[in-house]
Amino acid sequence: MGGSANRPADGAGGRTGEPPAGPSGGTCVAEALAWASRLLKEKGVETPRLDAEVLLGRAAGLGRAQLYAYGERRLTGEEWETFRRWVERRAAREPVAYLTGEAEFFGLSLRVSPAVLIPRPDTEILVERVLRWRDRWEAPHIVDVGTGSGAVAAALAVHWPRAVVTAVDFSEEALEVARENVLRHGLAGRVRLLRGDLLVPLAERGWRADIVVSNPPYIPSREIDGLQPEVSRYEPRAALDGGEDGLGVYRRLAAQLPKVLGTRWAVAVEIGAGRAGEVRRILEEALRGAGVPHAPPAFGVDADLAGRERVVWATDGGGAAGAEHPGRGPWKSK
Repeated sequence: MGGSANRPADGAGGRTGEPPAGPSGGTCVAEALAWASRLLKEKGVETPRLDAEVLLGRAAGLGRAQLYAYGERRLTGEEWETFRRWVERRAAREPVAYLTGEAEFFGLSLRVSPAVLIPRPDTEILVERVLRWRDRWEAPHIVDVGTGSGAVAAALAVHWPRAVVTAVDFSEEALEVARENVLRHGLAGRVRLLRGDLLVPLAERGWRADIVVSNPPYIPSREIDGLQPEVSRYEPRAALDGGEDGLGVYRRLAAQLPKVLGTRWAVAVEIGAGRAGEVRRILEEALRGAGVPHAPPAFGVDADLAGRERVVWATDGGGAAGAEHPGRGPWKSK
């Protein structure tokens, strides 16, 4: 990992790796795209042409269609140097989202940085599950545990306009990114950011939650180094590492649920491949215990479009009453 992201990829020269002439030699959009696509393909990048298009479009301020409509357009010196540096870093497998500082999630444009995981389409299944509960609550208090970039919190707040969302993360750097995204989408009045470990900040304040949602770290520690280089070298390990068996964070989160769940409640968590049964048992043990309203709960599993189990959820099975929001009534902030 080291400094490989900050220097040209090995083998950048030669027939396919040699960049076209710089702007003084008249590099045009089409030439730049062809060079970048070849280089990224050589380096094992899965989507070389698409990545080249995204990077050049961002560097030159062009949309995808414009890249082809204006293929003979000459790049300025600044555009070429920015693009060249990004392509070399991408060839070293640094993710495109970290290079551009932007990612899309559930129709939202989000700021990202190496302090947070890059939001993934799989996690949209988690958001969709929570939004299915809109008929149970009019104005719920939703808690997003391990918010990272704030992607889930922002998506839920945008698509559930009367919900109040508390987003928790132990990383101050991650919360700074989340704060940018909350402000970007005009959600400062409805998304509250707290620093702390899982549900501890809520329990300390005596707050209750209607819905707890989380995409926790779930990769077993020993497997992280074998992941794609984009993940293992660049994404924050603390947001990936689920401990020896990948279930450590689920156990701690489940143990804290009885302290914060409201009278009517629901819980949804993203899971790794093949872990639905184990995660359900962890939640069931905690949620069937004393102090959880309306136990025994109902459980379910949601799959993605490929049929892979992605989300385990549980509800009390009761009516539509919601807990009071932070700052009101018995939850008034101290």
